[in-house]
Parts: sequence; C-alpha cells; structure tokens
Amino acid sequence: MRETKNTAFLKGTLALSISVIITKILGVAFKVPLSYVLGDEGMGYFNTAYAIYGFFYILCTAGVPKSVTLVLTSFRTEKSDSDREVLHSGLVLFAKIGLFSTLLNIICAPVLARVVGNSNAVLSIIFVAPSIFFVSLSGVLRGYLNSSEKLTVIAFSQLIEAGVKLVLGLVFALLGVQRGASVSVISSLAILGITLGSGLSFVYMIISAISIKSDIKTRQNSIKEHKNIRTKILKNALPISLSASLLNLSSTLDLVIIIKRLVHNGMSEAHANAIYGNYTTLAVPMFNLVIAVLSPIAVSYMPRLSSFDFEGKKEEFVLALNRLLLITLFISVPASLSFYFYSFDLLDVLFSLQSSTQGADMLIAISLGVCFLSALTVINTALESQRKISATVISLLVGCAVKLTVSYTLIGNSEVGILGAPIGTVISYAVSLAISLLILEKGGVRIHAISKICGLYFLGLVAFYPPYRFIYSTAICRSSFISMGVALFISFLAYILLLVLLYFVCKCLKCTKKLLFH
Repeated sequence: MRETKNTAFLKGTLALSISVIITKILGVAFKVPLSYVLGDEGMGYFNTAYAIYGFFYILCTAGVPKSVTLVLTSFRTEKSDSDREVLHSGLVLFAKIGLFSTLLNIICAPVLARVVGNSNAVLSIIFVAPSIFFVSLSGVLRGYLNSSEKLTVIAFSQLIEAGVKLVLGLVFALLGVQRGASVSVISSLAILGITLGSGLSFVYMIISAISIKSDIKTRQNSIKEHKNIRTKILKNALPISLSASLLNLSSTLDLVIIIKRLVHNGMSEAHANAIYGNYTTLAVPMFNLVIAVLSPIAVSYMPRLSSFDFEGKKEEFVLALNRLLLITLFISVPASLSFYFYSFDLLDVLFSLQSSTQGADMLIAISLGVCFLSALTVINTALESQRKISATVISLLVGCAVKLTVSYTLIGNSEVGILGAPIGTVISYAVSLAISLLILEKGGVRIHAISKICGLYFLGLVAFYPPYRFIYSTAICRSSFISMGVALFISFLAYILLLVLLYFVCKCLKCTKKLLFH
C-alpha cells in the first residue's frame, strides 16, 4: 500500500511538471498570435493589466498554498482540527482579501493607468480585476490539494486556465477586430480570457476539493478558533510570499542596473536597451523555464517534509530531502550543460540569427546558475517546512545585495559589459544557497548538497563533452541542428547510464552512497 501511495505521488509530481511545460507552451501560443492582432500599442495595454494580474498570481501561488499546507500539517499532527475547517477558514479569509483587491482595482483603474502612464489601459485593468478574486481562492485550494497529494488535480487546473486563456482570449480579440472595436477594447477582450480561465480553474479545483474525504472527524469550531486558523495562515503566507518575491527580484535589479551602467560605459541608450532586451528575451526565459518546471516538484514534497519535521522523524526528513534534491539536480545538471554547450542552436530554434549570436554568450554565463537556484529552491522549501521562513528571507536578501554589488561593478567594466548581469545572478544564487545550507546544517540536517552538485556535474561532463566534441563540433550530420539533437540524445543517454552504473557499483562494493545517492 505504501509503494502504491509513493507511486501515485511520483506520478502526480511528474504530471505537475509536465503541466508547467505545456502551460508555458500555451502561453507562447497565446502571446505570439495576440501580438499580431493587437500590435505594439495593444500589447502595451494588455501587458499593463497583465502585470497587475501577475503580481497577485505570484503572491497567491507562492505564499498561500505553502502556508495552507503548513497549517494543515500541524493540525493533522495534533489532530486538533479537521481539514475541512482549515479549508473553510482559508477560503473565507482569502475570499474577503480577493474581493477587496478586485473592487479596489476596478475603482482605482483610472488612477493605476495614469500612474503607469498608460491611460487607455483602464478597461483592460477592469476586465482582469475579477481574476484576482479567483486566484486568491485558488491559492487556498492549491495548498489543500497539495497537502492531500492530489497533484494531478492541480496539474489539470493549470491546463484548464492556460487553455481557456488561449482559446477564449484569441476568440474574443478576433471578434473585437471583426466588430471594428478600438485597440484598447480589443485588448480588454483578450485579457477577459485570463479572467474566465482563472474562474473555470477555480471551479474545477473546488469541486475536486469537496470530493476529498477527510481522515479527521469534522467538528464545529468557534469563531475564535476560526480566527486562530486564519491568523496562522496569514502569519506563514506573508514571509513566504516575500521570499518568493525576492527570488524574482533579480530581474528588477537588472532593469535598474543594466541600461544605466552600459550607458555609463559610453554606449547609446538605444543600443543599451537593445542589449538589455536581448538578455531578458533570450537568456533569462530559457533559464526560468527550467526553474518553472522544477519548482512544482519542490512544492509537492513540502507536506511530507513538514509532516516528518512535526513528528520528529529526522531520518525520514533527511531521506525525503535528499530524494528531492537528487531529483531536482538530476534534471537541472543536464539542462545547465545543454545551455553551456549548445547555447546558440537552442536559441536559434526560436530567434533570429543575430539575436541568437548575441544571446548565446549570456546563456552560457548564466547556465551554472540553474543548479544553484534549483538546489536553493529545495533547501528553502526544507527550511519553510521547518517553519524557519525568516531564514529564507535572510539568505535571499544577502543574495540580492551580492547581485547588486557584483553586477553593478562588472557591467561598469567595459571589458565585461552585459555579461556582468548573468555572472552577478549566478554568484548571488550561490551565496544564498551557501547561507541556506549553513542554517539548515545548524539545525542538525546535513545533506552534502555541494558534493552532489559537483559529483553530478562531473558525470555530466563525462557524458556531454565527447558527443559535443565529436558530433556537434565536427557537424557530422551536416545540419548543426540535427547534430545538436543527436549529440544531446547520446549525452542524456550516457548521463543516465553512468548514474545507474555508479549506483550499482557502490551497492555491489557496499561502499558509502552518502555523498551522492543518500
């Protein structure tokens, strides 16, 4: 029975990661044709409203689900409240917050539009506002479903949201064009697809949540007890959301630093803006794609880690954390090496020759950061499951300070230039990872994360370099794209075989697997 439960959990985790990939693809499938329908002017209105939606989406998909998971785990351990009571209290709390935020955005839409200097985006802001209400409630449901290990439900809800946004958003926009509506109206019709997508996703999750049977008998809680539950949810949600915001602060710092420092080097503002646009359009999205796929895996492990910590099962906690770290690094190491060896051709698939040539060096520079940020996400999830949420904020704040210092200094050096931005990002994540590891080890949990990263990188280089050198570099298949595909296939296969071989050699020789496999 235990094996069946673990198998179901792994399948759910895989489904969640796959849904993220499909969601990203659907997002591109939505934005590209929409840009042709709306043009630069309409996309300006659309992106203004989408930025508001994005802020609340990150808030409610990062802090709220984790907070609900932590509260549910603690109450299940103490058997003091039923799952339904926690779910009910969370939904009531965030229904109020979501409704207030929605009404505030609708009322203040003209003011918000003027503040950002885009007065014609008013209608788009109004049309996207109801999605804030649905996203707020969905955050509670994600935490509840995650703690119940109903990961496939979360995965399908993401697909519903992305699919409805794609279909209805484009249909509404095209209907607006057919009716001869203004660009601002067409933009608002397109963004209505996001609102409807988030609404249908919420409906699907609430139906799925209602169908879950709670193992703990429901009892009637007093108003005071409901208030206690809501206080605990907010107490956890705020610092976790702050931590998630700090992870995304790197892009904000780049916006503040890059153009000004490049201009300081004697570059024209137009040229500096073009280089910044290349970096943020090519290298950064490729980097973020891997992290977006891996983050749900870390989140899905949180209920187990939190439960083991609450019950004092230190050995099980360490085993689960090591398993999570290995799964994450198993994916991030080959992704990092692929970015390093095949940066140009990976970018050339989607972008122009000139853009890909310029962006390749920046993708190489940021490639090592994939492993550091992946491991940091895992370690910070472990700290959050131990209620050491302030520790994650501290490590990320220090990392941001390092990022600001290193990037500012290096970009100001004309010989380094724009490469200072990805280098600063990599160093900042490495510093944050080191701090989070020290805090985790201080609490008695040692997992040899650096040894695992170095060990897997060594195996990765053994697997990736020969195919790169003899197939890709010599262009045996004539087409560089085909050569890359063949080389990557052989590299990934060799990487998996080396890991399996090393595992069985260690097992047969009965030597320690602690540094890599344990």
